[in-house]
Amino acid sequence: MTKLNESFTAIDFETANYQSNSACQLGIVVVSNGQIIMQQSWFIRPPTKIFTFSYLHGITYPMVKDQPTFGDIWPQVKPYVTGEIIAAHNADFDLGVLTATLAHHQLYVPEFYVIDSLAVARKTWPDLKNHKLSTVAAHLNIELNHHEAASDAKACAEIILHAGQENVEINRVINRSMPESMDLFGGDY
Repeated sequence: MTKLNESFTAIDFETANYQSNSACQLGIVVVSNGQIIMQQSWFIRPPTKIFTFSYLHGITYPMVKDQPTFGDIWPQVKPYVTGEIIAAHNADFDLGVLTATLAHHQLYVPEFYVIDSLAVARKTWPDLKNHKLSTVAAHLNIELNHHEAASDAKACAEIILHAGQENVEINRVINRSMPESMDLFGGDY
C-alpha cells in the first residue's frame, strides 16, 4: 500500500430520504501520512420525520429525534473540511448532501478539494464487475458494514490508500478562488 505524504478526510453521509438536506448520519475518517488517525460518526436529526431509506441503513426517526442537528455538530466537523482534501465514494452525492445541509442551516460552504474514490477505483481496477463501494471493498478485503457512515468513510479512505498516488486525482473544488488542482504527494502549498 502506497503511503501518501499529505492528509485527507474521507466522509460519508446517510440520508433519511431523497431530500439532499436530510442527513441523518455522518462519518468521517482522517488520514495523515498514509495512516488513519481518527474515525468518528454522528447521528443527526434531519429537518424531516420522513425516513424513506431506513431499510438501507437501519436509521429511523425515533433513533435520531433527540440527536443534534447538523448545525449543532458543524463546529466539530468544520475543521476537518475547511481547506482540506475531502474524499467520498461517489463524491457528487456526499458533497450534494453537505452543501444542501449547510444551506438548510444557513451555514457558509467552505473551500475544499475533492477526491472521488469511485473514480479512483474505476481507474485503478477497471476490470471489476462494478465499482460500488461494497464491490471494491470486497475486492480489497476491506471490512465494511455498508451504509454505516463511519464504516463507509473508512472503506473510502482505504480504497484511496490502496490505489496509490498514481491513480489519485484532485481536480474539483467547491470555491473557484482555489487552484484548479493540487498535487497530493508533493509540491509547495
